[in-house]
Amino acid sequence: MAGGTAVGSAVVGTSIYGATSLFSGSAQASTGLSGGTAPLDGVSTPSYTELAPFKDSLRIPPTLRPGDDGITNVNLMESQVRLHSQMPASRLWTYMGYFPGPTIEVRRGQQVRMAWKNTLKGTIPIKAVFVAPDGPGPGLLPYNKPGSSGAIARPEVDMLTAWTTVHLHGGHNHGLNDGGADLAVTPGSAQLAEYGNDQAATHLFYHDHAMAITALNVQSGLTGNYIIRDDVEDQLGLPSGAYEIPLTIQDVNFDTDDQGRLTGQVLSKKVYLAKPEPGMIPPSIATLSPFTMVNGVVWPHLNVEARAYRFRLLNLSPARVYRMAVIDESTGKVVKGAMKVVATDLGLLGAPRTVDETLSLSPAERADVVIDFAAFPGKKLKLVNTIPGVDAGTAVPDALLPYPQIMQFRVGQEGHKAYTVPAALSPRFKKVTLDDVSGGVERFVVLTLDKAGMPVIWEMKEVSDDASGEGVVKVTVSGETKTLRRMASIFEDSTNFFASSNTWEKWNIISIAPPNLPIYHPLHIHLMDFQVVDRRTVDVSGFDFAKGTTTSPVTLGDRVPVAPEESGWKDTITVNANTMVTIGGKIAEQTGRVMYHCHLFDHEDEGMMRPFVIMPPAVHHIHSGLMGMSRGERHAM
Repeated sequence: MAGGTAVGSAVVGTSIYGATSLFSGSAQASTGLSGGTAPLDGVSTPSYTELAPFKDSLRIPPTLRPGDDGITNVNLMESQVRLHSQMPASRLWTYMGYFPGPTIEVRRGQQVRMAWKNTLKGTIPIKAVFVAPDGPGPGLLPYNKPGSSGAIARPEVDMLTAWTTVHLHGGHNHGLNDGGADLAVTPGSAQLAEYGNDQAATHLFYHDHAMAITALNVQSGLTGNYIIRDDVEDQLGLPSGAYEIPLTIQDVNFDTDDQGRLTGQVLSKKVYLAKPEPGMIPPSIATLSPFTMVNGVVWPHLNVEARAYRFRLLNLSPARVYRMAVIDESTGKVVKGAMKVVATDLGLLGAPRTVDETLSLSPAERADVVIDFAAFPGKKLKLVNTIPGVDAGTAVPDALLPYPQIMQFRVGQEGHKAYTVPAALSPRFKKVTLDDVSGGVERFVVLTLDKAGMPVIWEMKEVSDDASGEGVVKVTVSGETKTLRRMASIFEDSTNFFASSNTWEKWNIISIAPPNLPIYHPLHIHLMDFQVVDRRTVDVSGFDFAKGTTTSPVTLGDRVPVAPEESGWKDTITVNANTMVTIGGKIAEQTGRVMYHCHLFDHEDEGMMRPFVIMPPAVHHIHSGLMGMSRGERHAM
């Protein structure tokens, strides 16, 4: 292959992705890389102020199948990637030159070793700025507009060089291999990781997780899909091969030239809450952007046959929730029941669930859906983002949705027989209930705001009823009032959560937000597979935000339904404003220091992340005794 060098069981190319394919023919076959689609052609200089939807074909990343022996080398490399044919190519940081990176595919129980080598040079490829809000309400905020005119530069970002760590999101891996946020490497070094892949068939993904700059590194292009397969899934006869397609959905913004033409440079545009002081980073609003990419193409189209397809959906946006519907373009109406959910974050459901109209995914959430196009030969369908109470497909700029379109499906003329999703999917699936986790360790986490109005995560401990003061929260659960005291609120505080591997736990995650602030937090817990066992509204009128404590207990209200796309095994769950989500989960067999955090990348970088440590049960028992001894407590050995 011209311009490429074989390294281990992978190939590192030096061609420009967006002009020439990095891998072709025998080079792909010999390295375990296969498939993928050609890059886009397009303009070489800024030429357009608007982008045409559905102009470009969906790009499908190649598949990388690591070998059983040795080390699979993946180079992090800079590349020029065209994200729409009406814009010049964008400078990005990528895995092996692809955005998204190659889809890594393994079998259950296949142990692989990866070397993620940081070969990146120079400074970060994206432009980052702060802008002022347009008004007191949401309004048409500046982050819904392309371009950086009138913005405040962020020199602290302009100076960034590549400091990277790869996290396999949802994977069962020892802390040493988990891509810890403070375990990143500089250019010229490699992160070595061993993945045991001991999980049932599932759709994971890998992405950069570097402390304080995860949002910027992921916006720069560092992400890819990771698929585990097994015999149970193979036997179901779900759409496969060319009919199984990953769809990584991600909002994005671009800079413009002095004539308002889109340059292709990715723009990170945050709205500040208070004007920055010289040299200071101000409180700001999480990044929302106007355009939507799927597999690194803005508003693509996909030619499909009139038959069933399996789409592996991933929301990789920094903060945007996607509430997706399928619309028949000939009628403008939602195709009800078009999507059948067969799997959630961590694998197959017991039985498929039909989505009535919309399917919601917060950042980091996944859903595997089957869409059967057999009833739509010759038609065009489109996937759109929606706002509750507004007709699907309608632009709502005042609600931060200037462009509802996501992608288009162009259905072939030749019809096929309708497909029936198997009535039974995973025989191993069991719905977890509150009774199942009643004897496990119970933990409380509070998601709220600090006195500056910035989101924070409070790690809580149950204490005596007479405790009071800042950081104390009283909550009434099932008629019993519990008093909780904050133990930690930032990553650097002392570690408090210690767990035994391969055991069940019950976590109560309480959102406390001011009235009329629709804040949400997708909470991700490393090394824990869980299900939602209860979700309720919360009356937070007894919480004093100025004092950071309750004046009277917060109380639970009505149950909130669990949607089909969150009804299975999860590693990330959306906690909406003033709700409590109770999850029941099992800690993995693997051990080490890992994390839990909000998966809004900006929130995570700004401090909504905490460490916790998993140990073998016998070690945890001894450790608990030693900790108790240091506090003057007695502990049975």
